[in-house]
Amino acid sequence: MNTVPTRQPLPRHRLPIATGVLIALNVGVWLLQLANGVSPTSPSSLTLIAWGGDLPLYTLTGDTWRLFTGMFLHVGIIHLALNMYVLAFTAPQVEYEFGTARMLGIYLAGGLMASCSSVFWGEMRSTPTDPIGLLTVGVGASGAVMALFGSLLAGLVLPTPRFADLPKAQQPGIHKGLIQAVAINVGMGFLIKGVDNAAHVGGLLGGLAVGVIMAIAPAAVDARATLVRFVATAALTAACVGALLHGGNREGLLSLRAELDAQKASGR
Repeated sequence: MNTVPTRQPLPRHRLPIATGVLIALNVGVWLLQLANGVSPTSPSSLTLIAWGGDLPLYTLTGDTWRLFTGMFLHVGIIHLALNMYVLAFTAPQVEYEFGTARMLGIYLAGGLMASCSSVFWGEMRSTPTDPIGLLTVGVGASGAVMALFGSLLAGLVLPTPRFADLPKAQQPGIHKGLIQAVAINVGMGFLIKGVDNAAHVGGLLGGLAVGVIMAIAPAAVDARATLVRFVATAALTAACVGALLHGGNREGLLSLRAELDAQKASGR
């Protein structure tokens, strides 16, 4: 009797350690805010900025670190819960197919590219008379989560590292639960005002690019090959950050920041 090969399923009832750590970091930051008197459901924009939110005006005028810190902040418990729900579906699949270190690399690099995309779009939609895009704070793990999904799309074309020796029909696919979870995340951008679709798109494309880097030559697993993959990922991320920081009218941005800081100092 002939048998038809089937795709390898993701082990059930299993939350990999690295995925658990990412969830713990995001939840831990929210709990730390809660302990310091931040609203659990609707923190103000000023509060999120004070905690490291990705405000384009500040990010473009010296606070580059906000591209990273904004990835671990959320606008209340509902925003956090939705992102962690999707992360719990997506990260284990990526870790299963790519390995722990590669999954973390995709998450962090893709998240930074998502932040870059968000800041770039904020700058693009601002004008001297209406700088609203520069003054809209971006927070959340959704860009990094979309990067994980983007890497799985790369895995549909290239063999993922842990299953490179299997026939295509036996390699992992994208299961329905994951598609539903990501659809919820993307759908929020169209149904809920204030959702950062630029970060979602940037994260998806960034994750796709990094996923390709991580999946190229899957049989090469020695230390040198691993170093090359991560150096290439770091270089791509640095190029995105560098391109973001070296464009636009910096003198005008610095002037606007000085004006905003003066208003904050005077309590207006």
